Amino acid sequence: MLDASLVVRSAQEADNSEIRHIVLASLGAFGIEVEFDGLDAAIASAGLPGTKNAIELVAELHGHICGCIALERMHDQQGKVFGFHVDHHYRGKGIGRSLLIALMADARQLGFKTLHLDTWDSMQSAISLYKALGWIAGPDPAPESGANRSYFFEIT
Repeated sequence: MLDASLVVRSAQEADNSEIRHIVLASLGAFGIEVEFDGLDAAIASAGLPGTKNAIELVAELHGHICGCIALERMHDQQGKVFGFHVDHHYRGKGIGRSLLIALMADARQLGFKTLHLDTWDSMQSAISLYKALGWIAGPDPAPESGANRSYFFEIT
């Protein structure tokens, strides 16, 4: 059940260190090495001045940052979702769903037409959420992408 005190809001500079902590712990739990200077650079800049991300959101529960998600503008009206993580202490409470729904709504307001994300097949809870919200499996990404599954969402 979703806690009524959950707030999904734009990431701020003061949130950056907690975002990095959540990403490190989340990916570490799956045995994935974080590359804040490489594949994970976009989420590493969340909340910081000069970020190139179109959308950066955090979930805050009782004053504690417990999740994050961001969107990068690709080309035309397409965006790539990345950095979607929920602190393991807060999983299963609807926080991820709230973050993804908020991001999708913000993307619609900004004129995006297609959203894309890459993930790992081992992240079954996330994949179940994508499917439940209407995301469609796409071709597997290139090995150097840092993932092995892709999903797409057409905004109508």
